[in-house]
Amino acid sequence: MKKKANSTEKEYRTLRIAALIGKGATRSELLRYTANEWGLKERQSDQYIQDARIVLKKDFDIDRRQFTAEVLSQLSSLQKEARSNNQLHVALGCINSMAKIAQIST
Repeated sequence: MKKKANSTEKEYRTLRIAALIGKGATRSELLRYTANEWGLKERQSDQYIQDARIVLKKDFDIDRRQFTAEVLSQLSSLQKEARSNNQLHVALGCINSMAKIAQIST
């Protein structure tokens, strides 16, 4: 008889499933993963998937202006790195994306 997962293990599993969802895993892939890794049945796996989706939703449930500022900051960093690696087409793409987000391009 398998022992029940403790709260730390449940949190780890939920975050692991959230990471897989973030990388584009499908439900069938998640079910296969949870069965292989943790010996879970479909119903248990679906609960982890549901909990993981709640985590992902909370990650992006932020103020629109805050999110915009974070995206612009990331694009700025990426643009600088692209320039230093002489990838000017990538840098230009970042600048164009920043302009679109700031609504200053046509």
